[in-house]
Amino acid sequence: MFRALRLAANLVLACSLAACGGPAGEGVTVGAPGIDVAALDASLDALLEPGRSDGMAASVWVGGLGGAPSFTREPATVHAAASAIKTAYLVEWFDQHRAALDAPVEGAADIVADATHPAVAHFDADQLEEIQAEIDGASARRIGQMMIRGTDVSNAVYNAAANVVTALLGGPEALTGRIHARDAAFDGLTARRYMLAARDVDGDNEATAASLAAVLQRIASRRVPGVDEDTASAIREIMRVPDDDGTGRGHYFKSGSLNSDPLVRIRSGFWDLPEGVVVYVVIVEQPEPAALSRDKAGARLDRVSRKIADAVVRDARLALRASEG
Repeated sequence: MFRALRLAANLVLACSLAACGGPAGEGVTVGAPGIDVAALDASLDALLEPGRSDGMAASVWVGGLGGAPSFTREPATVHAAASAIKTAYLVEWFDQHRAALDAPVEGAADIVADATHPAVAHFDADQLEEIQAEIDGASARRIGQMMIRGTDVSNAVYNAAANVVTALLGGPEALTGRIHARDAAFDGLTARRYMLAARDVDGDNEATAASLAAVLQRIASRRVPGVDEDTASAIREIMRVPDDDGTGRGHYFKSGSLNSDPLVRIRSGFWDLPEGVVVYVVIVEQPEPAALSRDKAGARLDRVSRKIADAVVRDARLALRASEG
């Protein structure tokens, strides 16, 4: 019975994504009424121009909870996923532990205590000591929070938490299988390596803007195939960014950053606004630093990704207002 219901839900959501696709799936820019596609395209071209000679390119998906996206640009292009793929990991992790999110996770301490385990073999002794202190006895909710937000732990712990999740869900290949089985719209996401492990051994973790957006749409709506509403709400809450500006606007966010080749910056999430929900994914990638230092090339990618995200969210919000009128 459950399998039949889950299949039906997947078919409905897959059809919803198909309505979002069409030409956009082939890399053609599309836009909703209320958005000046030519002007937005030109704006993005101008932002990318300083890095075009170095191979800088961007994929974009922005829209609401259903129907056609507000704007897309190369949404089906495959990019290095960086930490943005952890959003899909979080869905699988919380669903696996839905009955005991606040209980210590069995087996987590054993993984980080084994310096030869592929989840942690690439961390040094000092990092391992810190990782063990944070992971030992941690609940599934806490491990998810460390993996996604990482605001109160080191970068090593932030990534090791995702590696513990990956290991306990069967490793990268098995985790990919879980993600793909969850929803046909997630098929553009692939896990091949543990976080911070070498990118040129087993291959990179990869994502498309359209598949990341599909994950975020499901989380934003609290309608994740096979996930009960309470667990979906818990997933959503982990994604929320603290309200620092006092506006009360809900921002749910996951970034991704890689400075090895290819360099990438990803800004993804959704805004819960008075006009409605705006889901967005911006991926900016460059094959190598070229004439810039690696740090400067990464900083430029970061600036461009932020400006593109600001532009597409602004226009999507204007489109929502226009639809209300």
